[in-house]
Parts: sequence; structure tokens; C-alpha cells
Amino acid sequence: MTLTLPEPKAVLDLLTMFLGNRPPLAPGEGPNLKQPTFGTYITWLKTADGAIEGAILTDLSASLYLGGGLIMMPEATLRDMLSEGAVSEAVLDGLSEIFNNMRGQLNRINMNPHVTPTEPVAYEPPADGTPEAWIYEASKRFDLRGQTAFGPATLTIVGR
Repeated sequence: MTLTLPEPKAVLDLLTMFLGNRPPLAPGEGPNLKQPTFGTYITWLKTADGAIEGAILTDLSASLYLGGGLIMMPEATLRDMLSEGAVSEAVLDGLSEIFNNMRGQLNRINMNPHVTPTEPVAYEPPADGTPEAWIYEASKRFDLRGQTAFGPATLTIVGR
């Protein structure tokens, strides 16, 4: 079954609820998922039988902005992580909470399969021919891009 994605506005409204202000993101062109930027994280969206129906990806800047913003981590600490090129477990926990709520949006869309997010992990582009390689030709996709305190940021949602 194909996963129907929420409207970008619904995702932005959800992020606003969590972050307390409107994120500086808008629909735009996203990254090449075969050559992502360093520090990209992914959460796979799986059905009860383990089938992957979608994914949510954030680059390093978006991960810091969203996950760090949710847990109200000081900007200076987040900038240190930006310099190091990786986020902390606490930021990943915040990002996971946001992804879990995005999953809730997906599950409320009529006729969508019920999905559960995996924990966010560093994104390694799948090898061609593997079960996850569908991500390169996803039937549904949108990207939200914008400038944050941590540089240009991208949030990508894809459906099989």
C-alpha cells in the first residue's frame, strides 16, 4: 500500500506546536539521497510486519534545529555539535519525538497503512538492489528547506 504524505503545511503546523514558533522552512528542492550531506539522519517508517513504507530525513542543521529546539538545548551547545558534525543522544531523542508525532499525522490519513518510526540513525545511502533502495525513486516525496541558526536546513519525507 502506498503511503499518502501529509501536506507540508500540516507538518509545519506540527513543528510550530513543538518549537513554539514557525520554523523557517518552506517547500523546496531537497538533497540527492544517493549523495546526502554529511550528518544526515533517517527514521524508517515501518508497518507491523516490518515492511518499510516511508522515511523521514533531516540534515545536520535541521536535526539540530528541530531536536535541539524541542529540548531547548542552548544554541552555543548546538553550534558545538555542528562543528563536530554529529548530534548528541539528547538531540536525537528530541528528533525522535518529533518524528513520532509526524508518524501520527501519517497514521491519521485515511487508507494509510499504520506505520511506526525507527529510532533516527546516521543515514547511509542504501546500495542499489537492496530493499531500501526504493528511496531513490520514492513515489511520494516533499522537502522543506530554510535557513536556520545552524545554516541551510532540510527536512525530507518520502513514501514508498
